[in-house]
Amino acid sequence: MKSKTDISEHIEKCGERLSRLCINLCRDHHDAADLFQDTCLRALKYYKTYDASQEFEKWIFRICVNTYKSTLRRLYNSRPLLFGSNDEHDEFFEMIPDDDDTATHEEYKELLKAVKRLSEKYRVVVVLRYFNDYSEKETAEILGIPTGTVKSRLNAAKVLLRKEMEHEE
Repeated sequence: MKSKTDISEHIEKCGERLSRLCINLCRDHHDAADLFQDTCLRALKYYKTYDASQEFEKWIFRICVNTYKSTLRRLYNSRPLLFGSNDEHDEFFEMIPDDDDTATHEEYKELLKAVKRLSEKYRVVVVLRYFNDYSEKETAEILGIPTGTVKSRLNAAKVLLRKEMEHEE
């Protein structure tokens, strides 16, 4: 039987990369912390079903991406925010923290901003492939989609990012 010590050791080994994945998916440090916690809780809950022949990091990244998607669905299906005026709308969105302080180079900051503006299906594959160094095959396994779909989404994301970066200049 697997112990809770086993999973804590696994999470400790990949915790930093998992944290970066959460930040890159959520675009906000507070939401990323919630996603990290929810992912760890789900991993703990389902650890008895973990197949030790798999890489733990891929397994927990899959849990993270699925948790993120579930949260998005829940938010999408919830009631939209209603604002009394445009000023109220603007004030609300100005309160959302911007985590661009972590980037040091201006070009990198612009690239991060462009990646954050990608739709979820493109952003997730870019984050897994280029920010977490997974191969296209590994990214496909984590997301549960065909490798060809990963390749086409990466190509589409590159085109969108290229246009966005040219537009910025």
